[in-house]
Amino acid sequence: MRTRIRRFSLGAALICASFGAASIAQAANSYPVIFVHGFAGFGPTEMLGYKYWGGLTDLQSQLQAKYTNQIVKTAVVGPFSSNWDRAVELFYQIKGGCVDYGEMHAQTHGHLRQPEAYYHNGRTCYPGLYPAWDASHPVHLVSHSMGGQTSRMLVQLLTGNGAPSDPGLFSYTTGSNWVKSVTTISTPNDGTTLAYRVTDWVPFVQQLVTGIAGIAGVTGNPATRIYDFKMDQWKIGPQTSSEGFTNYVNRVMNSPLWSNSQLKDISTYSLSPAGAMEENHWVKDQPNVYYFSVSTKSSTTGLITGWQYPIATANPLLGILAGPGWMGNFTPDSRPFPYSASNPAYKQWWASDAVVPTISMKAPTWAMNERGQIYPRPVIIKDISGGGVPQVGAWNWKGLMDTWDHMDIIGWTLFWDSVGWYKKHVDQLRSL
Repeated sequence: MRTRIRRFSLGAALICASFGAASIAQAANSYPVIFVHGFAGFGPTEMLGYKYWGGLTDLQSQLQAKYTNQIVKTAVVGPFSSNWDRAVELFYQIKGGCVDYGEMHAQTHGHLRQPEAYYHNGRTCYPGLYPAWDASHPVHLVSHSMGGQTSRMLVQLLTGNGAPSDPGLFSYTTGSNWVKSVTTISTPNDGTTLAYRVTDWVPFVQQLVTGIAGIAGVTGNPATRIYDFKMDQWKIGPQTSSEGFTNYVNRVMNSPLWSNSQLKDISTYSLSPAGAMEENHWVKDQPNVYYFSVSTKSSTTGLITGWQYPIATANPLLGILAGPGWMGNFTPDSRPFPYSASNPAYKQWWASDAVVPTISMKAPTWAMNERGQIYPRPVIIKDISGGGVPQVGAWNWKGLMDTWDHMDIIGWTLFWDSVGWYKKHVDQLRSL
């Protein structure tokens, strides 16, 4: 209990320090806030009402009730898709229309370009969370975990309309000014070493999905559609009405995608240090966009080994991943990484929130070019954890939420006022 009280106190202190200057009598803008979930995430209608954003509390509804003159919506993209695919899906979720991943991209990676043209079921066509979205009507993207990478990529795709990888990706005149701000919460901006520690994604994903269902308290009819993998582009259809949940999960996991070590158009690569650094090479920070980051940590240093171990209150589904054998004593190997095993600086990557190394969350600081050369990525980081005015074009770091694990920060805990925290953050976004 003392630890939980300490966590609440630390959170309250950080809220006061970080957001004190953000509460103003009149908002400078009321642009829509769009929530973007991370790896293995799910939408508001899944998990029988348990919310990705808020757990037992619906953060979207709580914020919408407070900001009646502002749209607050939750996007739902592929939980295991690549950042490119997720960013394209996010575009059509917000703007409206049928998903089109781009001709060049689809041909390069061997999946459907327009799933609707194959299925004719309307699953990948959307009315739009905010159809008016354009340069004159921008949005704030508030993202968790992989959602931060996805949001950054969407801004880049908007900036060049898919160029150079897939010019003319969108049938609109797009630009970075379609987005006012990007918030990355517990995001693997430089990747996560967990992606290197997981040697077999099939049992890992199976346990993760069923574990989330257990946390959500999902019970009842096994044919109930409680989770959607949203992998239509790979010709993996949704759960059928006669298919039990376990059978559906097994069908998805039997796809050869998970064992294709050469495949890069999937989350397992996007989340790795190699995938993140490769994306960081061409996904630039835009000078007219505000970037915010929040770091979390739920590991502690062992007195004898110096390794990281999960704190007692870490989420039981994820806690062990912070410890030895996983991220807690990761040592670089032949795979791309900012440091070699001979450079003790790699130990800075041991501390984590049980999913993402804490050092990776502040900003995208490493990149890898087409020749495989790794280099420090040019980036401006401004520490506003103690207050201060956010700087456009820079990474405004809001501080470390110590003893918060990867899911605590999105409200999967009863010991922290997540609603109040997110309201303060929206206040800050409204002040920009």
